[in-house]
Amino acid sequence: MIRKPIVAGTLALALISFGSGAFASARVTVGHFAPFAPTLQGTSVSIRVNGQTALQNVQFGQFTEYLTLGGAGRYTVEVLPTGTNTVAISASLDLADNTDYTVLAVGDGGNQALSLLPLVDDNTAPPAGQVKLRVVHAAPFANTLAATEVSVRDNNNAIVGGLGRVPFKGASGYLTLPAASYDLKVATPDGNTTLIDPKPAALPAGGILTLVATGGANGYATGITAIAAGAAPSNPLPTFAIGPVKVRVAHFAPFAATLEGTAVRVQVNGAEVLSNFRFREFTPELELTQGSYQIRVFPQASATAAISGTVELDGNKSYTLAAVGNGSLQPLALQKFEDRTSAAPAGRYALRVAHTAPFAATPESTSVSIRSDGGDVIAGLSSVPYGAASGYLELPTGTLDVKVATPDGNTNLIDLAPLNLPAGAIATAYAVGDGINQPLGIVAVPVGDVPLEANVDQSVDGIWFNPNLSGQGWSFHTLAAQNRLVGAWYTYSNDGSGRHLWYTLDSCRSAPGASTCAIPGGFDNREVELSIYESEGGLFNQPAPVVTRDVGVMTVRFLSCTQAEMRFQIGSFTSATVQLSNLIPKPGCSL
Repeated sequence: MIRKPIVAGTLALALISFGSGAFASARVTVGHFAPFAPTLQGTSVSIRVNGQTALQNVQFGQFTEYLTLGGAGRYTVEVLPTGTNTVAISASLDLADNTDYTVLAVGDGGNQALSLLPLVDDNTAPPAGQVKLRVVHAAPFANTLAATEVSVRDNNNAIVGGLGRVPFKGASGYLTLPAASYDLKVATPDGNTTLIDPKPAALPAGGILTLVATGGANGYATGITAIAAGAAPSNPLPTFAIGPVKVRVAHFAPFAATLEGTAVRVQVNGAEVLSNFRFREFTPELELTQGSYQIRVFPQASATAAISGTVELDGNKSYTLAAVGNGSLQPLALQKFEDRTSAAPAGRYALRVAHTAPFAATPESTSVSIRSDGGDVIAGLSSVPYGAASGYLELPTGTLDVKVATPDGNTNLIDLAPLNLPAGAIATAYAVGDGINQPLGIVAVPVGDVPLEANVDQSVDGIWFNPNLSGQGWSFHTLAAQNRLVGAWYTYSNDGSGRHLWYTLDSCRSAPGASTCAIPGGFDNREVELSIYESEGGLFNQPAPVVTRDVGVMTVRFLSCTQAEMRFQIGSFTSATVQLSNLIPKPGCSL
């Protein structure tokens, strides 16, 4: 529900209209809580006091600060829909000297008649460390007073302040309570049905508040607005949506070097719900009621919580609560993800990507990109920092082959094996691990662990040879950003002439001269098929036309960064398997 502040000029007009004589003493806060039209603009009203317009363009949900009136006496207040001369509400108010009032326009004109609800305020300070709280029922959600009755309860469902049966237009006296965080709700008198569930709110010492239950007619959701001195012109309290909640718990915190060492116990509101819960595990969906929950996560054998926090869960929604961080590079914490519940369009599935892999200490150094194996950025995800998640991508069914890389794409971090999700599936792919305690990987919830391929890097780069093939050799170079291998082959013709030949090699397998890659991402760091290209017609150190032909195909299987097997076919000739060794392996290569 959109709420707009009352402009300062309107307040100035109110002061002029109400009068500001030397003996002025009565003060009034005016609030509009009458949802008589289905749009906010339609609820706009003017308010006249003693025949003069005092407030203009006041919409549902707005209220003023205290306005100073003249002395004691009778004031006629009229409320008119904006742009009309029709009086919708008229009332006479007898106001006393040195007294503060709250006057609310209430009702919807259907379930409950439009009227004014005047309340006498008590702005004397509460005792030290206390807060004064008043509750007003201004939600016309039923057409009889009996049917509008509500109770005010705490999160244990106990009635608060004797407010067991409060009808529409009912108001409590001021309750004096210790300053603290309160988790209250509005329910049916029997307490069996929650009608409004405000999120926990801290009530400060010395505060004096009026909580107004609003809405419930003409499409306006029921809610709570807090009126207090110095409050914004409209400040509805956040409320929980009423309904069941679906929650799953996931463990994505790689804080130990063994899976056994990552085992934890999980408590919810003091009750243990999970034990021996390990990294990369997640639960089925659990059904809860909406509200606030205290979550504590303990290392399995410890009595000291490693993670503790409160989460707020709205009704009719689904969530994943994930333990994240590794305790060194990123702190251990609880992260809440709101999960999609609506199905993807026909022939598609919904996939979200979330970054929960704490492999670096700063947002910049944790950032990753999501790319195709050929290096193209997927859905604009070029720089996703730790803790962030994409929206849901609606993708056509079929094979999805993607990888996680550095933002520039030059270094591959996680390379997923081809993934196939069925039409209608809803999943989140979580990047997990820190590369220190636990390897980097992907867990797709609710699918499970996603198989990985070896990250394409430059470990096989070098000059390769076979000692039995004197004077011949192969040069391989990896373009890691594209999962691509290129190379050159220096050999001799097979016509007995001893003529030197140079071939170029490329895993793209494109036609000679093509500007695009026919097989993007064609190298997986282990096996590859390369087109063999032969060029002729050029002149040494001079420009000249060159003709390049695709003459064959070479298959290479790298057994390690120092050993490989190669076969090739050129024309009608097919070779036997040729063993290759790397003459200049990369530093750090192990046999």
